[in-house]
Amino acid sequence: MDSNAKAFSHVYQKVCPLGYTFGSYITRSIATTKNFTMIWDDINNIEKYTKQMDDVHTVYHLAASADISKSFHEPTMDLENNVMGTSAVLELMRKQDIKNLIFASSSSVYGETLTTPTPESAENIKPISLYGASKLANEAFINSYCHLYGMKAWMFRFANVVGRYMHRGVIFDFNTKLHKNPKQLLILGDGKQEKSFFDVDDCIEGMVYISSLHKIKESDVFNLGNKNTITVKQLADVVCDELHVKPKYIYSGGDRGWPGDTPYTILSIEKAFDIGWEPQYNCEESIRRTVRYLNNGKET
Repeated sequence: MDSNAKAFSHVYQKVCPLGYTFGSYITRSIATTKNFTMIWDDINNIEKYTKQMDDVHTVYHLAASADISKSFHEPTMDLENNVMGTSAVLELMRKQDIKNLIFASSSSVYGETLTTPTPESAENIKPISLYGASKLANEAFINSYCHLYGMKAWMFRFANVVGRYMHRGVIFDFNTKLHKNPKQLLILGDGKQEKSFFDVDDCIEGMVYISSLHKIKESDVFNLGNKNTITVKQLADVVCDELHVKPKYIYSGGDRGWPGDTPYTILSIEKAFDIGWEPQYNCEESIRRTVRYLNNGKET
């Protein structure tokens, strides 16, 4: 998942179910509420904010280093940021007696599972990226803290989240390349990679809706993605259509874009459906809204 949030930049807390945020994106819901606080800092520095965490009811932990390609060259990046950072959050929650956690995990934990669409109950999951490994490790630590210290955690395994304030990822990459050269587009891999892309609006609503309605004893995991999938080549077609260009596609080759990339990410979101959530925008609509925002500052 591209979380649109670096590990050093975002920690979230809330004491009211009306306020929520994702990356740099802040919904209109929190504009008028005083029961929401956002901390911008290195996640490993969270101990500095002990006083600000007084009387906090729920922490939204969306901070992560989520660059799979970069972590291939910097193998300790995800350990230091994601695993140690999450440990710091959990420890402060324990010390402050904060009981509720909403955590942004990732579909990357599944690796190349043989079960598609992949449900949360998939067995023998094996991440193939250091990012995926760090997210699975985070889930394990969170489960343990919930069992040992009476916490509750709603953990969400995201597909590819897209939308406003994107600063990298395939849509951002294609958009940037096509502005530089509208006659040619380099596509990493063979273009047949198939994934789910869903809008940040749907992602946030899913987290808030499910965590508000679904009662849990300790912790639970939910997939969040779209009802459909799209290939990277089809995604390129949508971006080109929005930009009104017809470039020649050049493929780098192979069945994946970079080491650790999962060619097929097809999630089952039936569990979320059963609770009553479903995305408002399909893959193509989510991609189009993202391209429009990148170019016009608005989705529609």
